[in-house]
Amino acid sequence: MNIKDQLVKIEKLFNIVLISFTIAMFVIVIFNVFMRFVLNNSIGWADELSRFIFIWISFLGAVLAYKSDEHVGLSFVVDKIKSQAVRKTLFFIQRLAVLIVLLIMTYYGYIVTVSARNVSPALSITLSTVYMIVPFSAFLMCLLAIGKIAALFTGKDNNAAEDSEVTL
Repeated sequence: MNIKDQLVKIEKLFNIVLISFTIAMFVIVIFNVFMRFVLNNSIGWADELSRFIFIWISFLGAVLAYKSDEHVGLSFVVDKIKSQAVRKTLFFIQRLAVLIVLLIMTYYGYIVTVSARNVSPALSITLSTVYMIVPFSAFLMCLLAIGKIAALFTGKDNNAAEDSEVTL
């Protein structure tokens, strides 16, 4: 099995995890609303768990969005540039800047995660369990960023094509 097939399987797994988390959050919130307003007896841990799941959904979704280049970008300056070499250089600078930010996010996210000793009040779990998604997702995006930079040099980057949109 080649790397491309493995990446497709990983992306499918990510989608399944995101869908599962979204469904779980939906069920927890709906159940808690029912308990609070119909039975007048709220579940204490439901708000906290749904908040933590939402954090994980956000960061895992950011990985998928970065993989597909679906993050919001401003391209009006780069669109005015006619030179393909200049556009490719700007693309490289943009991707390198993103990689640097992601490396910083991975490093400091790891430090915060391993040093977190506080416990959530309702679920009684250490918050490092919640925080670990930051370095994990940032690391995955680092790998994607390295792949995007490599694709620029191998000519396999579809976004660096002359007629396509370049985001900064």
